[in-house]
Amino acid sequence: MKFLNTVLALCANFRHYRAIRDVTVMASLRYLAKLVFPITLLTLLVLLPVALHRADDLAGWMDRHLPAFAIKDGHVTSTVPQPYRAGTDDFLFILDTTGATTQPDTNVLQGLLLKSDSFVFWIGATNSPTPVMRTQHSSLRGFPDGNVNGDYFRQLFRSFLWVGGPVAVILLGVVALLIILVHAIIFAGFAAVMERGAMRALRFWQLLNIAIHAATPAILVNAAFIALQLESINLWWLYLIVYGLYLIGAVAASRDPLLPQEIVDSDDVA
Repeated sequence: MKFLNTVLALCANFRHYRAIRDVTVMASLRYLAKLVFPITLLTLLVLLPVALHRADDLAGWMDRHLPAFAIKDGHVTSTVPQPYRAGTDDFLFILDTTGATTQPDTNVLQGLLLKSDSFVFWIGATNSPTPVMRTQHSSLRGFPDGNVNGDYFRQLFRSFLWVGGPVAVILLGVVALLIILVHAIIFAGFAAVMERGAMRALRFWQLLNIAIHAATPAILVNAAFIALQLESINLWWLYLIVYGLYLIGAVAASRDPLLPQEIVDSDDVA
């Protein structure tokens, strides 16, 4: 309950940053971890129905377009004439266990080439001046035996979620932690330089504490927009704007007020 009160307080008013200004940096890192990992988990859980729906759409496409084939002991078996090609101008599926087709079709933006004991997924980059084709080669070893169709893919996807879900939470959480921490260190270092010579200047570790905690509103706002799937919003700029506003306000509110004599001295200098 205390943690939730802290989260709400940091979002509600800049003056609450004075309370966390002087905590240890390790305490700030623990706070950030306690915030990032649950938010990452909740965001993925919200997006899970979307992922299941898209997986179901792909399974339906497989039932409509793929030929009859099966996987047994890491090898593809099929009686259809090969090479077999199916798909559209945007995605192409090729089945060829004979070895006649060894390379992706560069005329199609993305696709899957299924060989006798492996597959190649390729995707073309459209945002570069020169065409770039990225490929991913993987073995079929370890894939469950069975007829490959929509039901096979649904079962495979759900099995992957039990392992891939926790791994995704950990990986995304760690990446988010590192990104936020790098931003906080850069800001604290820059602000510490600007604070030199100022009366009642904040120290580097105080600025770092403020920067770590000031990421709270930006994290919550970004998570909400991701969950709402608002694709027209640039989440990176949204994060930077919210983070920047709270950083400036939090630092200003965390300064100790000048004593009367210090105010007189500063007026004399001016």
